[in-house]
This record gives sequence, C-alpha cells and structure tokens, in this order.
Amino acid sequence: MKQWWQRLMPRERWLVLTGTAVLLVFLLYRQGWVPLQQQLQHQQHQVVQLQQQLQWMRQQAPLIRQLKQSTPSSKRTDDIASVLSATSHTYQIIPRRIQPQGENGALIETDALPFEQLLNWLDMLEQQYGIVVQQIELQPAGKPGYVLVKRLLLGRNKNS
Repeated sequence: MKQWWQRLMPRERWLVLTGTAVLLVFLLYRQGWVPLQQQLQHQQHQVVQLQQQLQWMRQQAPLIRQLKQSTPSSKRTDDIASVLSATSHTYQIIPRRIQPQGENGALIETDALPFEQLLNWLDMLEQQYGIVVQQIELQPAGKPGYVLVKRLLLGRNKNS
C-alpha cells in the first residue's frame, strides 16, 4: 500500500485524500445523522400523540365521575350471588355453578354460550352493580363465536 501511495503523483494523492474525506463525510451523514433525525421525528410524533391522548383522557374524567355517581348505589349492596343468578337468566346465561367467594365475590362455570352475550352480561354487571371480572378462563366451545366458561371469578370494585 505504501509503495502504491509513493508511486502516485502529488495531484493524484490530493484527489485520493479528497475522495476519501468526501466518502467518510458521506458515510457519517448517512449512517449517523440521518438515523438520528428520523428517530427524533418519530419521538416528536409520539409526544404529540401522547399529548392528544392525555387531553382526551382529561376531557373524559368529568364524564366518568358523573357516570360513577349516577350508578344506583342501592344495587351495589345486593348479595353478589343473587345478582348473578337473576341477571344471568335475563341474558339467557345458564350457570352450571355459582359458588360464593366471601361476601364480595363469586365463582361461576357455564355451558357453551355466545361470547358476545357473555361480554354484554359482564358489561352490564360492571355498569349497574360494580361487579368486575377478577379472573377468567375460557375455552372454545366448538361452534364459531361460542365459548365455555371454565372459571369466572367476579367481585365488587374496591372503589364502588
């Protein structure tokens, strides 16, 4: 390499050095500066999205407080097993077993039922009675859209 360099004329040496410097600057720009700029733009976009999400959450907070206060409190004191038994029949859910778990919980098993029907029932329990899912174990029931509830532990919200 040294011999090759020595055989070059001064003008050719200058050209090789200049070309190497230009190539080095280009590589640093392409491999360093461009990815940093792209990452910076991505981070700025993420910040904007998170700020919008935070603003939306803050706008929803009064509505959530209002809905929580408007939920009838008398229903929240009902025995959880009797609430589950009564409402399950309304939603055409036939529990195979309802086993109380203390005063604020119950364990349920059902036969196959439509998943959407189960979700509607669970949503109603949370909205009207403050009863939420604490644990759930589902299994496909063979028919599309149907599930078998192997274990469903429901309980009252601590905040309710």
